[in-house]
Amino acid sequence: MIEIAGVRPNIVLVAVVLVTILWGFETGIGWAFVAGLTANLLLHDPLGAIPLALLLAAGLAAAGARPFGRLTWFYPVVAVFAASLLADGVSLIVLRLIEASPAVGVPLQLVIPAAVLNAAIAGLLLYPARRLALRLGVEEKAAW
Repeated sequence: MIEIAGVRPNIVLVAVVLVTILWGFETGIGWAFVAGLTANLLLHDPLGAIPLALLLAAGLAAAGARPFGRLTWFYPVVAVFAASLLADGVSLIVLRLIEASPAVGVPLQLVIPAAVLNAAIAGLLLYPARRLALRLGVEEKAAW
């Protein structure tokens, strides 16, 4: 696993948010579900926690795309930051619900730097993702 300054980036979350913003909600939730199930099989998180977090992140990105979508270079980075906070919050809530012993405090010293790191990665991947979307995307939308 990659670790930068004690924080692990969530590349899957970054990809899901960028796909949702660039290709739309339906494609984003498809990616979120498949990538979440795959990541859930590889990691030791409770079953369904990662897909739930990624689906909520895709929903957040799609909901914000309408009012803030015109901020083409700013919104995806902010959306990844917010989605990262949401996904980590969902994971912490699920872990607290299934643990027998109560946990003390939310590890903000890891959640906020992880969100900043994920947003920075999104900023670096935004231009290549946009180029790929232009190359693979449909140029004309159906009028019906």
